[in-house]
Amino acid sequence: MTIKTNQELAQAIEKIIDDNGIKKIWLSEKMGISNQNFNRLMSKKNFSLDDANRILNIIGYDAKIVIENNFKK
Repeated sequence: MTIKTNQELAQAIEKIIDDNGIKKIWLSEKMGISNQNFNRLMSKKNFSLDDANRILNIIGYDAKIVIENNFKK
């Protein structure tokens, strides 16, 4: 999966949650935050890799960054 923006990252996390049939209320409880704060986290403009991994680690996933050289000589 190629992700190029913070918004795409948040959308990918949403898809993983949905595809695995995981309830967001369950995730928020595991994270120790309210469901409202979970929704705020998911919709924040500067959603980060740390935010993604905080969620993904609970459900057995891990997000990583790959940096590729696209420079053409």
